[in-house]
Amino acid sequence: MSSGKIAEIDGLPVHYLEAGSGKTIVFLHGAGGAPPRGAAFVPMLAERHRVLVPSRPGFDGTPIGSCETVQDAVAVMAGFIRAVVRGKAHIVAQSLGGAIGCWLAVLHPDLVESLVLSAPAAFAGRRAPPRPEEMAQILYGDAPSWTAAPDAAEQKRIAENAQANMHRLRAAEGNADLLARLGEIKVPTLLLWATGERLLPAEAMLPYQERIPRCHRILIHGAAHELPIAAAPRWVRLVADFVDRGEMFVVNTGTAAG
Repeated sequence: MSSGKIAEIDGLPVHYLEAGSGKTIVFLHGAGGAPPRGAAFVPMLAERHRVLVPSRPGFDGTPIGSCETVQDAVAVMAGFIRAVVRGKAHIVAQSLGGAIGCWLAVLHPDLVESLVLSAPAAFAGRRAPPRPEEMAQILYGDAPSWTAAPDAAEQKRIAENAQANMHRLRAAEGNADLLARLGEIKVPTLLLWATGERLLPAEAMLPYQERIPRCHRILIHGAAHELPIAAAPRWVRLVADFVDRGEMFVVNTGTAAG
């Protein structure tokens, strides 16, 4: 995987990772920022796809710049896709990245080929944070897929990203503005949820199911919140098949989510 790439988007240096070749997937990370270096799902997904992982404004090496709202961050990501992809991309949005992915599909449909929402958090509401000693288990579950587990520096980076960005960009209360526009998402959408989810309430996925016209839901049994890491082989098979085959993927998912 390459590291340290930078794309200048309206004067903002957006740091990103790139791996593989083929259909382009733009992975929108969650509150912890870019996936840990040892996250196995990135090279797995890159075996037959081009995978781009941009760090959004305020995360990792990308400065916050003048971004104040979710829509500001969406504009930067749209600029990134135009500059680096130069065409449509398959958007895969994890957790806190879910709102960004949805807004991209609403405001910039010319840039989005399909949308995967992986444990999206836009409508989770406010909940008491888990105890720090429980966080790794809640995020990654019993059998995370690492090439190397995060070291102390990586854990510190992830925690600092989450602390700085969970409430940094302003959004309407409860993402009400996004809720009202979910019906405008016309691209095929895959909603992935973990049956072992402990960070978000189950009802948080209902708005996507009820309002996005072409939304397909799949539960990944026994997995934890960070699905790309907690259930990497099953998650990658589902995402790759959806990207490659679109809505026809549903005829070939027999064991992938079991």
